Amino acid sequence: MVKSELNKLGFSREEANVYTVLLGIGGGGAGTIAKKAGSHRVTTYNTLENLEKKGFLRKTKKNGVLFYIPVDPATILEGAEDNYRVAKRLVPELVNLQNTRRFKPNVRFLEGKSRVGEIFDDMLECKGEIVGFVNFKYVSELYPDFLENYNEEALKKGKNHRFLCPNDEFHEKYFENNLIGLAENNLLKIFAVNPKQFAFKNAQYIYDNKVSTLSFDRNEMMGVIIESANNAETNRAIFDLAWLGATSFVAK
Repeated sequence: MVKSELNKLGFSREEANVYTVLLGIGGGGAGTIAKKAGSHRVTTYNTLENLEKKGFLRKTKKNGVLFYIPVDPATILEGAEDNYRVAKRLVPELVNLQNTRRFKPNVRFLEGKSRVGEIFDDMLECKGEIVGFVNFKYVSELYPDFLENYNEEALKKGKNHRFLCPNDEFHEKYFENNLIGLAENNLLKIFAVNPKQFAFKNAQYIYDNKVSTLSFDRNEMMGVIIESANNAETNRAIFDLAWLGATSFVAK
């Protein structure tokens, strides 16, 4: 049973046999090990050399004779943990290489109020300008803590924004009370549109190669982040077209 499990960890059949023998006798010369393992002496020498290279034994000399001593089996676990850490760092890079040959958009569905807040965190990590269609009344009612924190952090990090929002009394007051800092630092431009003609029932943010959508329905606490350069480029073009057509403004 132990030997077959060692095979799964990368031990050859002969290596598993010799290693378990070594553990049982605590160490010995090649002749003794070969006899205990029921292996040919020359084969056993090669196997011992391989086990040494892999770090599972060390050798020393006793009275001029090579003596092989097994390393603590805990090294197997340590080795597995090291391999896991390497794989964890390497896999994302391999996925990126795969994506250069075959496009596969990354879509994240965020359900529940706390998960939806990840959209605000994600926006704060972007490199370029953030644009979008927003109804601050609904966002501030549903996600007040996330929005307040976002505004503060966006100011600290110097994030640039352009937003289209409803042209109404609420947004005029919200701008004066909550967004004036971003505007005064040239980090925010807002154009307002007729809410009767253009009702924003969701918020949509476009940044870098991502498009994020935020639900305003209390029964649908959810958001979606779609990572796709082509999708982001198309949605940004739609936003810019709407931006050019907007005539009323709250702040510039």
